[in-house]
Amino acid sequence: MIPSAQMSSNHPDKHPPFLVQLDDGSEYAVDPEALAQDGTLLTHVRGNHYLLMRDGRSIPVLVEASDRRSIRLTHSNQSIDVKVSDHRDQLLAAWGADEGTAGKQSRVEAPMPGLVLKVLVEPGQAISKGDPLLVLEAMKMENDIKAPFDGIVSAVHVGTGEAVSKGAALVDFE
Repeated sequence: MIPSAQMSSNHPDKHPPFLVQLDDGSEYAVDPEALAQDGTLLTHVRGNHYLLMRDGRSIPVLVEASDRRSIRLTHSNQSIDVKVSDHRDQLLAAWGADEGTAGKQSRVEAPMPGLVLKVLVEPGQAISKGDPLLVLEAMKMENDIKAPFDGIVSAVHVGTGEAVSKGAALVDFE
C-alpha cells in the first residue's frame, strides 16, 4: 500500500497547494512544505522512478502521468490512480468553472457576491466560449463574466443594478 498523509495548511482560510483524490473518492489536502518539515521527501531517481522518504524509510514509487491531473502511483506491484488539483483547479471548481464540467453546464452562476453593472446578452442570442455575458462589480473591481462554452442564451436572470450573491443564477443556456 502506498502511504498517504493528510496535511492541512496552517491558515484556516488558505487552500492547500494540492488536493489529491483517490480512485475510491477519498480526498487528501497535501502541502509539500508541511510534508518536508515533517521529514517526508520525494526524490527523483530516473525516468518515472522516485523514492519516497518517510519515517526513516525509503519507499520506491513509480509515477506515471496520463495528463496534467491524472497520475498512477505504483509500489510493490500495487497501483492506485489519483487526481491532483492545484490551487487554480480548486478555485475553478469552487466557482463552478472546472474543466470537468465544461460542456455539461446549462447555467452560469455568480462566482462571488457583487453588483451587476452591465448585461451583455439576451435570450435567443448565440454565444461562443469566452464571450462576455455581463459585468459584475465585486470589491470595487469590474469582473467580466464570460461564457464557459458555446451555446444559445435561454434566460437572463439578472438586470443592471441588481445585487447578486455567490451562486446566484445569472444566465441559462439551451
